[in-house]
Amino acid sequence: MNTRILATTAVAAALALGVSACGSSDSDDSTSSSSSSSTTTIASKLIMGGPPEFKTRADGLPGLQKNYGVSFGKYTVTDTGGPVTVNALKNGQIEAADLFTTDPSIAANKFVILADPKNNFAAQDVLPIINKAKVTDGVETVLNGISAKLTTTGLGDLVSKVQVDKQDPDAVAKGWLSANGLSATGSSAKGTKLTVGSANFPENVVLAEIYAEALKAQGATIKTKLNIGSREKYYPALKSGSLDLFPEYSGTILTYLDKNATATSSDDVYTALKAALPSNLVALEKSAAQDSDAIVVTQATADKYGLKTIADLAKPAE
Repeated sequence: MNTRILATTAVAAALALGVSACGSSDSDDSTSSSSSSSTTTIASKLIMGGPPEFKTRADGLPGLQKNYGVSFGKYTVTDTGGPVTVNALKNGQIEAADLFTTDPSIAANKFVILADPKNNFAAQDVLPIINKAKVTDGVETVLNGISAKLTTTGLGDLVSKVQVDKQDPDAVAKGWLSANGLSATGSSAKGTKLTVGSANFPENVVLAEIYAEALKAQGATIKTKLNIGSREKYYPALKSGSLDLFPEYSGTILTYLDKNATATSSDDVYTALKAALPSNLVALEKSAAQDSDAIVVTQATADKYGLKTIADLAKPAE
């Protein structure tokens, strides 16, 4: 989510034309990735779509081949988890796509996320990063309680309410807290002052509002600084102490701190992140909610080929 590139309408329209014209294998936006094996796999019969960098990055086509033995019949360049990719998948111009797990279009179109048991895509668990000096027992209990309730599906619902339904992020946050039994008032965080920040995309804003509203309900004095921008802008403020609390994504903050990090599983990434953080910052409990890349197919394609995991794509085609 935090690495998305939002396409303009003009760019999306141009890309859509490219997708429409991608029927031939020599299209500028298409790359054959069929396996040299004599066995015809399910993947070799499918067209995969996604951003241009997915063709070469370690967890893209090379990772799918290395970790699962999956090679698609053709790769078509669409956009980065945006409307061109979604529309191409809906319209059958591609049959598999690289999307983000909390994309509202997945639920709206009943798309199927294929499980990634070998962790080709590094875990991106949502979790709070907080100034160690502000971690009282009450604050920790509140934030860990939120993490215990957050799920990928629930996070997708929150994003849909803000991004699709145009609801106010603060109202969405309050509604989620109430629905999950976390809106009760108390005094467990009384006496603590925190500045809560967010990056500049709807999901991160609503997560920050959830943290802020829950802590306020427990007596904390809260100031928010929302829509700050990219990690390069907000992380120095978090490290210096001008921000106290931030909703983060375990995999990307780890690689930001340690360019040589190799952890991919949820627990390994979490362990490595705690070691990589500076001494004045701590990662509290991670949630089950993730916003990471995923291989997505339509329900019809999943049913036709019996697809549940990425590994299923490497099975022989009948």
